[in-house]
Amino acid sequence: MISDHVLFTSTRFGIEPGEDAETNPGIYGRGLAEWVAEKLDSRGVPVLGIKAEDFGRCVMLSSWPFKLWVACASLDGSHSRWQMFIGVEVNPIWKLFTRVEPEPEVRELRKQFRAVVAEIPDASDVEWQTH
Repeated sequence: MISDHVLFTSTRFGIEPGEDAETNPGIYGRGLAEWVAEKLDSRGVPVLGIKAEDFGRCVMLSSWPFKLWVACASLDGSHSRWQMFIGVEVNPIWKLFTRVEPEPEVRELRKQFRAVVAEIPDASDVEWQTH
């Protein structure tokens, strides 16, 4: 199985003062999310925008009848240790009215996600998580 969760170290993504006011204290990732959005968009993945969540930032991707996103966040308040993972949300009501099969789009996103991870500037200690 291909992992959708990666940990890595990089000093490329700066932290802005007060950035964690939109997330939880010590949770950063705006710079990483902006970089990921740009990279995915350049690869033809339709990016809708970036959304702040308690756990970090989500790069929201165009998809229907489900939601796809890539979460970006610092680890434990770190300014150089990061995590990213793919998220898929299927609304149970949508399942009542239409056939919902996100796997083909998720498979393509995994491919693009892995390519983007390979391009992370100064990345080290890259660790793909398996669950």
